[in-house]
Parts: sequence; structure tokens; C-alpha cells
Amino acid sequence: MVRFLKWLLAAAVVLVLCVVGAYVLSRALGASGAEREALALLDEPPAPPVRDGFAALYTASHDIPEGEQADLVAEEVRRFKATPLRRDGSSDWSSLLQERPSLAVSRDGDPAWCNLRGADCLGQVRGDRDAYAGLLERNGRALDRAGALHGYDGFPNPFPPRLDMPLPGFQVLTRLTTRTAWRFAEGQADLALADACRDVAMGRQLIESGDSLIGSMIGAAMVQGNAQLLAQMLAELPREHPLPEQCRQAFERPVALEQGVCRTMLSEGRFMAGGFRTQIDAEVAASAVEHEVPAWALGLLFDPERTAARAAPTFAWYCGGEARRQLAQDQPLRDPTLPRSRRSLACVSNAIGCILADIASPAYAEYGMRLQDADARLRTVAALLWLREQDGPIDAAALEQVPAALRSPARPFQLELEAGTLGTAVFHAKNPDEDGSWSVPLPASRFQPASPSP
Repeated sequence: MVRFLKWLLAAAVVLVLCVVGAYVLSRALGASGAEREALALLDEPPAPPVRDGFAALYTASHDIPEGEQADLVAEEVRRFKATPLRRDGSSDWSSLLQERPSLAVSRDGDPAWCNLRGADCLGQVRGDRDAYAGLLERNGRALDRAGALHGYDGFPNPFPPRLDMPLPGFQVLTRLTTRTAWRFAEGQADLALADACRDVAMGRQLIESGDSLIGSMIGAAMVQGNAQLLAQMLAELPREHPLPEQCRQAFERPVALEQGVCRTMLSEGRFMAGGFRTQIDAEVAASAVEHEVPAWALGLLFDPERTAARAAPTFAWYCGGEARRQLAQDQPLRDPTLPRSRRSLACVSNAIGCILADIASPAYAEYGMRLQDADARLRTVAALLWLREQDGPIDAAALEQVPAALRSPARPFQLELEAGTLGTAVFHAKNPDEDGSWSVPLPASRFQPASPSP
């Protein structure tokens, strides 16, 4: 019996030594070379835009003179950095914008702003033009401020990348489409066409600059909503109605999609890495205290830097060769890399971090495909404008002559002559029951010439 106990004790000692050895080795190995390389790419600061519009966007919905906007943002950033985090990762920081009058005015009974992913903003506004006139008048200054943002090259967020990082008020940009539809409904066709094309260009700029994931998603929505509205307006106008210069500028060149996708995902990666390094680390410690576990004990299973490194390849992949190949072939952006095992040696000393880093990884494919769909919608409307300028009917023969630069190797245009639409397949449907396509009416397909005077 004594001999058995000695063997049992020896086995236990060996087991403990193996566990400790595996833990020490896991700590010593640290992040892999690929993870460190990906994290270095995330940590590299992006090149600043020539014309930085963040301060103008951040303050667009508040009554702040242009000369004070940059100083206010600088003070916001200073105060944000100086406000300490609580043990749970939150802070007492509050924005100075709360002390300034808001330009966004709402009243009970106001009609809804157009949804940029909806299909009939023009019909929605026509259904209650007087109510929309009041809504737009009350919000006119905010809309004018939003319209003035088209002159900037980017909107990089100067706040430290954390989970509570303040975001600019993108909502005001999404409301411009409602004003454009109202102007067309009121007979201001040329102004409305120019507005729609200018806002398409604004959406393109948000995608190409890739300053943040939410900014790029707003850009994709602006492309969709304004391209749809532009086609609807052109369907009600004769084909010879001249287009404003803004439309040529919005559709004359392809989207720099490779650049936009890469920058967008790196921006999101910086945001996530900042959260792991600050709030998540604090939340793990707070959880330990709450569950009466020493913080150092949970600290043995969570390393914020290695967690950031484990997550980094998810975002860096979008800047690599395989992502570029999929974009060039217009294939849905999907990382073919097999999920990493959480039973690996690397996770022995960072078990919590491995779980956290792996949770959100599958969701990012959706965002990449949304940007691809924005590009497909732009190409579709660019083809529509090209067809509009040609002599003769818009039919299958004319569609075959559309320049190759506007075509996709994987998503051919869908011309429905009976319905009078031109469409394209989309990778990301708004609802599961959608048929996976997006279409717009053909030019002059809804044009009704005025009846001759009796």
C-alpha cells in the first residue's frame, strides 16, 4: 500500500511538473511569427489624409462655428485620455458636445427619414411632401453641414482605440437622401441629380479611406441608397436630360476596393486590439474580484498582448494575397484558413484570451462582402449611365457592349426587359428571404411626357 501511494505521489508530481512545464513553455513561446507580423501591421499608424474632416463630421449636428471645431475635438481627446478607467473598463468621460445646442430637431409626428437600404425613398417622400418640407426645414442647418463634408479626404478618429472610443455622428449623412428625394418631388430635378451623385461620391470616399468599420458601412449604405434614388429619378426623366458633372465624377472610375477593404479591416483591428489592451484586461480583473478569485489567478490565463496578436491575423488577412485574388475575381471574401485550435500549446497560458480572440472572427466576412456589394452597385449604375448615353434601345445587344471595366467576372448584369430593370447579384442580403439580387429601373422607363394642351 505504501509503495502504491509513493507511485501515486510520484505520478502526481510528474503531472504537476508537466503542467507547469507546458505553461512555462507556452509563456516563453509567446505569439507566433505570423501573429506578431499581423499585429505590427495593425499597430502601424495609417497615413493622415490631406484634408482631415473628422472635426467637421464630429460636430456636424451641433451649433459649433467652424473655427472652434478642431479645438473642441482636441480638448475632447485630451480629456478622454486623461480620464482613468474603472476596474470594470468603463470611465466617467462625458462629451463637451452635450453642452452645445443640437442642430438635429425632431418633433412628435415627424415622418421617418428614408432608410438607405430601402427601395423607394422617392415614393415615401411623395406620400407626405408637406410633412417632409417641415422636417427638412427644421433640420436644414445640420443637413447643410453634412453636405459640406464632401470636400474632405478622410475622417480618421483621433481618440485612442478603445471599446468606449467616441464615434462621430454619421447619422446626419444618412439623412441627406431624404432631402434629395424631396427636391426631386418638388420639381428641382437637376439639383436632386447633383445631390444624389455627390452623396454617392461621399459614400465611395468613406469606403476608400477606410477610417473605421462603421464609417465604411455607412459609406456602403450611402452608395446603395443614393444610387437607387438616382436610378429612380432617371427613370422618370427623358434619356436626353443632361446629367450634372457630379455624376461623371461619382461613376467615372472604379472603387479602390482593395485599398478600402484593407484599410477598413486594419482600422477595426486597431479598435479590437485597443480593447484587449485596456478594457478587456480591466474587465477580467474585475471579474476575478467579483468571483472572489485573486486577480493574479485569472491573469495567468489572460495575456492582453498575446490576445491582440491572436486576433490580428483575422484583420490583416484582408490585406494579403488571397484577399486580393478574391477581390480581383469578384468572389465573396472568405478567409480559407482553418480555425486555430484552442487546445494548442499557445492557449495553455492564455486560455481566456484565445476564447475572446476567436469569438468575433467569423462575423467579419459579412462586412467585407458588404463592401464588395457596394462596388457591384456602383458598377451597375455606371453601366446604366453608359447605356443611357447610347443610341438605340436598351436591350441585350446593347448590354453586351458595356465596357469590360464595368463588368464582373462572377456577377453578370441582369437585364429584365419586361420589368424594365438592370440588376446584379449581391453577396449580402438584408434579410434571409431575399433573392440575393439588387436592381434599379432603366432610364426613362417611368417617363410620362406631358399631355398636349387641348
